[in-house]
Amino acid sequence: MSTSETSTAYAPDATRTTPWGLILFFLALHIVNQIDRQLVAAFAADIMRDLDLSRSQFALIAGLAFSGIYAFTSVAAGLLADRVGRVRVLTSGVAVWSLFTALAGLAQGFWTMLAARPLVAAGEATLVPTTSNIILARTPDRHKAAAIGLFFAGIPLGIGGSFLIAGLVGPTLGWQCTFLMMGLIGIAATFALSRVRDPMPRESEPVSITGQLGQWWDVFKANRRLRCASWAMVFLHAHVAGSPFVQLWLHDDKGMAKADASSLYGLMFVTFGLAGAVGSGVLSDWAQRRFAIDRALSSLIVLAALIPLIVAYRLLPAGTPLFLAGMAASVLFMTMLYGPVFTVIEAELPRHLKATATGINILALNILMIGGLAMAIGVGSDWLAGTGRANTWTWPLLGADLIAFTSLGFLWGAYRAGKPFNTPGRPQAD
Repeated sequence: MSTSETSTAYAPDATRTTPWGLILFFLALHIVNQIDRQLVAAFAADIMRDLDLSRSQFALIAGLAFSGIYAFTSVAAGLLADRVGRVRVLTSGVAVWSLFTALAGLAQGFWTMLAARPLVAAGEATLVPTTSNIILARTPDRHKAAAIGLFFAGIPLGIGGSFLIAGLVGPTLGWQCTFLMMGLIGIAATFALSRVRDPMPRESEPVSITGQLGQWWDVFKANRRLRCASWAMVFLHAHVAGSPFVQLWLHDDKGMAKADASSLYGLMFVTFGLAGAVGSGVLSDWAQRRFAIDRALSSLIVLAALIPLIVAYRLLPAGTPLFLAGMAASVLFMTMLYGPVFTVIEAELPRHLKATATGINILALNILMIGGLAMAIGVGSDWLAGTGRANTWTWPLLGADLIAFTSLGFLWGAYRAGKPFNTPGRPQAD
């Protein structure tokens, strides 16, 4: 895997071949990453019962206790990856997250689970800033969105896989043994990582960390397309912030059995998430090549068409055709953004700032959306339950959806700032 791919890592774009074998390996690693992260959500009802957690306590464990650490560690991982090597940072991260996933399976209460989750987050935060930029550095422009979309298919496959595990295997194996099993799989993956070789970017003069951050800030301030696409990525994750509560919402508000809720959502996430992550990348690459349609615009059009179905999904009874169509639209909304929007962002950055910028984007979306907004959803649900109202998960989740819909305005800004999207002088992806 390593020798042939390294030799073409920084070849001219026209002569590169797409390293599909390496991408598939990183996809498998991403699936394990997402399963480990989402097991808490997939086994939500069982974990809340066994550890005697309130809704707010569960929201803290599933949200801010993970995403807060994940966010800041992502920035550190991006800075280190650009300075000491992406594979070194990644290998350490895989070992840490896998070990503490296994230890989380031994948790006996709120505090022990709360202690394990930040360390799972710290390890997992190394994955996206390192692997995504290795992939983009080695992939020709004509396949960039498709390649990164395939990598990010690990999100739906991992999330869907975690819910399928909870629904199909969980009743027999139990959540504790599932955590232990997944931790061992991740530790084994570190040995395969030792075969990946990744050349360091060559810069004329080394800079300090503050200088590196200052360079990123100068690029960010000067580039409106980069700013708009980055904020679009952040606000789109307001919808993702509701994913830890899906099983609880389907069980408490929609009346579904726990195992049925996990199995249905897992199957939908695998099916439509894969279509969203891979299909959006392939289609946006094709639309840009064939019709010169900017990736930001093609993403905006599809996301806008999904919004009415998502609103119906929140408000209609479970099991109706429109409800199921809305669940599919929700999964598509969460997964189709990565290939096109990530490629738009990456194309605006010089090579030595790509992993740094990825880490900063992850910081913003985790603190503001996946962490902070998820905590607000849990607190809001607790408050509604205390007042005796119905649909105590539905209304907080719908509020988060409305925030996510504002991302379309940022996508429009990115599209307008990029006309024409091949403006001479823009930093070219490598």
